[in-house]
Amino acid sequence: MAGHSKASADEITAIDATSDTPSDASLKGDARPTINRKVAKSPRLWSWFDENDGPEERKLVFKLDVYIMGFAFVGYWVMFLDRTVLQNAYVSGMKEELELFGNEFVNLNTFYNVGYTIAAIPATLLLTFVPAQRTVPTTMFLWGLFTLLCYQAKSYSQLAAFRFFVGLFEGPYFTSIQYIMGSWYRRDELVRRAGFFYVASAVGTMTSGLLAARIVKDLDGVAGHAGWRWLYIVAALITFPIAIWGFLAFPGTPNNKKRWMFTESEYAVARERMVAQGRVPPTGLGSNLKTVHRFVLKWHFWLLVPQTMIWYLTFMANSQGVYTLWLKSTYKKEVSKVNNYTAVNPGLGIIWTWAFSWLVDKYDDRARIPIFFFIFVVRFIANFGFVLYDKSSFAWKWFTIATGYMEVALSPIVYSYANIICAGDAEERAFILSSMLAFAYTCNIWVPLLTFRTVEAPKYPKGFKQQLIAHPIYLGWTLMLFFVARRGQRKRKAQTQVESDEREDSEAEAARS
Repeated sequence: MAGHSKASADEITAIDATSDTPSDASLKGDARPTINRKVAKSPRLWSWFDENDGPEERKLVFKLDVYIMGFAFVGYWVMFLDRTVLQNAYVSGMKEELELFGNEFVNLNTFYNVGYTIAAIPATLLLTFVPAQRTVPTTMFLWGLFTLLCYQAKSYSQLAAFRFFVGLFEGPYFTSIQYIMGSWYRRDELVRRAGFFYVASAVGTMTSGLLAARIVKDLDGVAGHAGWRWLYIVAALITFPIAIWGFLAFPGTPNNKKRWMFTESEYAVARERMVAQGRVPPTGLGSNLKTVHRFVLKWHFWLLVPQTMIWYLTFMANSQGVYTLWLKSTYKKEVSKVNNYTAVNPGLGIIWTWAFSWLVDKYDDRARIPIFFFIFVVRFIANFGFVLYDKSSFAWKWFTIATGYMEVALSPIVYSYANIICAGDAEERAFILSSMLAFAYTCNIWVPLLTFRTVEAPKYPKGFKQQLIAHPIYLGWTLMLFFVARRGQRKRKAQTQVESDEREDSEAEAARS
C-alpha cells in the first residue's frame, strides 16, 4: 500500500507524550517547526497549557480550542437537545395525543438507535478522504430538518420514521469529533478537551428539560400547536444556525486544506505535533481484504469494541429515559416539575465529566484506574435503589438518579484512550472509534426491548438487574485492556530506546570518519 507504513500492534500507546526523543521527521533539517517535545512529567493541576509549550504552540492550541472545541461543544449540545426532546415531549402531552400507551416510547428510541448505528462507521471513515468541514455541518443541518418534521407527526409511524432519520444524521457526529480532536491534540491535551466536548451532552439533556418546562407553559396552543410540538420546532431552529457556523469556521483536520483561521507556520506546527505523537495522516483504505486485515486482526478491535458494548449496558437507564418516567410516575400531573427535575441527573453529570477528564489528562493512568474503581463502587450500590424497588427508600432512588451520569462521564476517557491506542493508523483510528460507538448502539437497539420495556415503568425489574451484573464485568474487562495496552507501551519504549542508541552510535561513527 502506498504511503506511510502502519504502526505495529504494540505501538498503540507507544507514543508517549512525555518522551523527549525527537521524531524522525524533526531530524531532517532546521526548517522543521519548533514544538514541545518534552511535556512536563509532573504537570500543575490547574494549568491549561504545558509549561514547556512555546508561544507559537500556545497560540495554535488556543485557536484549536476556539474553532474546534467551540463548534464541537455547541454542536453536541444541540444534538442532545434534539435527541432528548422526545422524552420531554412524551411527558408533556405527546403520549396522550398520539396514543402511545404501550411500548411505543422504547420503540421510538430503537428506531433512532438503528439509524444512528447504520451511519456511524461509514460516515467516520468518510472523514479520511472527504473534508470534515463539509460533512459534519451537512449532517447537522439534516438532523435539524428531521427534528423539525417531528412536530408535524400525526401518528406513531410518522414519528418513528422521522426519529430514524434524526438518528441516521446524528450518528456520525460524536465519533467524527473524536477523530478530529485526535488529529490535532497531544496525548496530554486530549482527554480534558474530550471532557469539555462531552459536557455538552449533559448540558443538552439538562437544558432540554428546562426549556421544555418553559416552552410547554408559554407556547402551548400558540398558532394551534400543542406545547410538545413547539419543543421540536424550537430545537430545530436552534440547530440550523450552528450548522451554518460549521460551514464557515470549522477547521476539519490537519490533512484537509488549510483554512483561513490558521497561518502557514501554525499549520506546519500542527502537523509536526502529530508526527511527534505518531499519528500518521490517512494513506487510503486499500483493497477490501487488506482493509479488513488492518482493522480487525489487531487486538485493538477485539478489546476496545467489546469494552464499549459492556460499558453501554451499565447505564442503559440513562439513555432510555427511564429516570424521566420514574419522575413522571412520582410527580404525576406536575409537568413543569417533572421537566425541571430531569435537569438534576445531567447537571451533576457536568461535574463528573469535567472532574474525571481533567484528572486523567493531568495524571494519566495514576488517575484512570482509581476513577474506574470509584464509579464501580458508587454505581453498584446505587443500582440497588431500583433493584430493591419495593424495599428501598425514596432517597435511595433519588441517589440512583443523581449518580446516574457517572458511567456516562467516562466517555471522554474511553474514546480518548482509543484515540491514543490507534495513533499509528489514521484509517484504523476512524474505524475503531466509530465501531466502538456503532457496536455499542446495537445493544441500545435490542436490549431495551427486553429489559427496559415501557410497560414495566417505573420499576424496570429486569433492566436494573442487567445494569448491576454489567458493572463487575465491565470493570474486569477494562483492567485487562489497561494491562495489555501498558505492556505494549513498555515494549515499544524499549524498542524506541534501542533505535535511538543505534542512531546515536551511527552518527558518532560518521563524525569520527
